Amino acid sequence: MIAIDAMMVCLDLSDIDEKLVAFTRSICQHLPINKVYFVHNIKLTELSEDFKETFGDIDLSKEVEASITDIVAEHFEGGCDHEILVSEEPNTEVIMADLVKRYHIKLTLLGKRMSNKSTGALGTKLLRILPCSVLVFPETATFNIERVLTPIDFSDASVHALRLSKSLSSQLGLNLEIMHVYKLPTQYFPLISEEKAINKAKEVIEGRFKDLQKRHQEIADVPYTLVRAAGKSTAERICLQLRKHKYDLLVMGLKGNNPLPSLSLGSVPTELYNMDIDIPLWLVYSEAVIK
Repeated sequence: MIAIDAMMVCLDLSDIDEKLVAFTRSICQHLPINKVYFVHNIKLTELSEDFKETFGDIDLSKEVEASITDIVAEHFEGGCDHEILVSEEPNTEVIMADLVKRYHIKLTLLGKRMSNKSTGALGTKLLRILPCSVLVFPETATFNIERVLTPIDFSDASVHALRLSKSLSSQLGLNLEIMHVYKLPTQYFPLISEEKAINKAKEVIEGRFKDLQKRHQEIADVPYTLVRAAGKSTAERICLQLRKHKYDLLVMGLKGNNPLPSLSLGSVPTELYNMDIDIPLWLVYSEAVIK
């Protein structure tokens, strides 16, 4: 059973905040969550001199907290225990990471605008530095979740994501599907038959699926799809699968075993985050990785 002791929701005082707060309420209504922290960091260094001259010594933190309080009051009714935290620090991602550790946050919710509205730079930094699982909610996403897709590459991280997806699906009555994107060594064509290579690849992968099902009986009945990359990246194939079959949630595991923070996120999750996907993306770390 999935239970979350503490959840953090990152707000930026834009029009997506209302959707994030309402989505958080929906999560609280479906999963046992003890407490939610609605957070915002004011980067005073980015305030213009005109702002300072116009508003003088205004207590900006108090004003921001009042604004968030109004949004929470309107869109979080019926949610769970919550607290609003407003900080004034020069580095947003560092203070958010500190909050995750201080309040033992298990899940952070981030909003994401389409690429024509935002570079997504802060979101990418947060994904790389936050020591917890992250749920990315695009501005075009909806709250209705019925079909879940979990891509796997048979790594420990992807198997962890798959088991979490299965638990979530069983808990909420969702339809879960697995996909695996495989690539062929095309540089050896036509020295070897492409058809034989495809059949052999499928045979090997299906053998790995059977072995996985033996080790984790709970996923034995979950349907899976094999997709050939065929000149596209793994992330591109996953994105095409999402659009073709209209899933409502994408769950992926994060390895986090690289000592370089800028590389710990992984290329596929990074590429998917930077795409204009209109469904929530849940990027999960295992407890062992976080520790």
